[in-house]
Amino acid sequence: MPGRLALALILSASLISSSEAAGCDSAVMKTTESGFIFKVVGDTDRIEAKVEPGGVDTAFTLAALTPYFVICEQDQFYKVASLPVKTAAQAATGKAGYVAKDQVHAWPTREALSFAPLLPGGDYPAILAWDNQDSLRKFLESGDPKLGSPAFREDFQAALKRERSARPYPVLGSKMEKLRGTVDKRAFNVLLPAAVQPDAKIVIEPDTEKGDTRESITQKLDRVMTRTTVVVAFDATADNDRFARSLAQQLKRTVAEFPKDIQDALRIGFVFFRDETDEEKYLIIEPQSVASAASALIYSARPETMKGGGDPPEPVLDAVYIAHHLFPWGDAGRKLMAAVLAEDAKPLTTGKIHDGVPAGLAPANIVADLVADRIPVISVQNWSTAGANLIPVLSTLGEGTGGKFLEWSKGANVDLMTAALVNQIAAMAKDSFVDGKKVLSSLDFDGQGYARIPLVVFDGEKIDRLRAAGIKFHIDPGKGGALLREGYVLENADLLEPVIRVDKATLERLIGLFAALGATSIDADTLKECAAQVLGAVAGEDYDPNETIDVTVKKRLGIQFRTALLDFNIEYLAGMNRDERLAMARRIQNAGITLAQFLDAHLDEFDRSPAVWMPVSQLP
Repeated sequence: MPGRLALALILSASLISSSEAAGCDSAVMKTTESGFIFKVVGDTDRIEAKVEPGGVDTAFTLAALTPYFVICEQDQFYKVASLPVKTAAQAATGKAGYVAKDQVHAWPTREALSFAPLLPGGDYPAILAWDNQDSLRKFLESGDPKLGSPAFREDFQAALKRERSARPYPVLGSKMEKLRGTVDKRAFNVLLPAAVQPDAKIVIEPDTEKGDTRESITQKLDRVMTRTTVVVAFDATADNDRFARSLAQQLKRTVAEFPKDIQDALRIGFVFFRDETDEEKYLIIEPQSVASAASALIYSARPETMKGGGDPPEPVLDAVYIAHHLFPWGDAGRKLMAAVLAEDAKPLTTGKIHDGVPAGLAPANIVADLVADRIPVISVQNWSTAGANLIPVLSTLGEGTGGKFLEWSKGANVDLMTAALVNQIAAMAKDSFVDGKKVLSSLDFDGQGYARIPLVVFDGEKIDRLRAAGIKFHIDPGKGGALLREGYVLENADLLEPVIRVDKATLERLIGLFAALGATSIDADTLKECAAQVLGAVAGEDYDPNETIDVTVKKRLGIQFRTALLDFNIEYLAGMNRDERLAMARRIQNAGITLAQFLDAHLDEFDRSPAVWMPVSQLP
């Protein structure tokens, strides 16, 4: 795919700033020599921007793998801001402060590598990265990973465990290479999650306002690390009462064999759901002990309670959405969901059993949402008959989230199916408890009462649990350690998707440029003048009219288009005849429409954020 993966704006770390000589009293943002705003990203998620250079008062903490824009530099410090604006005065309206240069990486492009959209049951290859260009070159020349061994390997399941903030990978630069001398591949120089240093630690700060003590911190960590909360989305229409009673009995019998502390660490709740025509369309039972949950399930299995239905396809996707977003998870610890359904499923959410459920969501949408919050689903077919949508929907929920689909096979019965579901729940609860205790076994406290746990025993899912529980912490990377490092990744269309960080103003200026260049009803001189004005707005009034338009856009905005569509300068417009301009205009108009459609589709996201990630494939 030569040229498909764009943005090869490769700049050296020693780029000259137009504001460098002005110190940190500059009125405008620091820029590269080509006019692109200079931005950086912190090398850990604990980098603090200070009010003064080298000071002790913190202005704000840099978010992981997020761009911050440099106002100016002073000695070994950058003054950075959270907003991509032109002047220091505008930058001051957001977050601003000083960071040491050796705590950040320069990010000279708008580009990053994101994971491709999640496909349920997809077999994804590993992400491979090389530490340096020499080892990458050896691999490219031979195609043999033994001769040019990658230093970083991450499979799909590991990627799901990583913190969401660790995606996508910022691209520092890229260029085309030859694999085995024949196949064109783009090699991306990116920032990657670094190998965890042996002395890197999670450091948990005591909440003095709440009177935290070592004992209270330990107790809170114990709940967060060892607890498992399960919500069962249960088809509560008629004839499912036997399955409910069997499930309650199996739960009590199986969990009773566990030690008491594991029993206490497991909580179960329910979302009972029926048809949109039933009087009571859903019922939420909050998480509680296994014994109480079993009693609630038996009580709900009464004929006067488990009733209704009549429309075989049930809104199980609506119920799963309710269980994910509207269930009172509380201090959940590890999250697990079960979905129990008989006969058939609605293929999309209906939005008719709860006003808070969006209509029209497909199983893949629900799965992507659950994967993002690390909630696996155990889906269960609880009757021998299956309509057209039951197996596709339930298998997508189970297998797509990293859980399991329990299909009613030949010889199955209610007791076998409930036992299979309970065994899945019990195994996860036990594993989570044992794993959590291993984490806690490495807990210690420093002299200030800060709890410390080695980072190596954590993954992204456990770190998310800390955040969900409101526990304040930071990551101490240890001596010489950093959570990010530079590496080289080859394009992989099956796994990685190049994206660019684009703000609304940039997108609107580009759409304006394409609209001007796509005009055909005006004479060449007027078209040239119009295009010059728009290009001036995009690149600044000092742009070179003899320079090709794509070079100007690349230099000023950090965007290189995938095709040579704009590989001409404005002076050429006057020399084109009408037919030539018509042919060019059609292609440019289509490209402008694509950009406009992206803007229209993401207006809500632009309202919430100064910039959004846009697939490079949508660039002309």
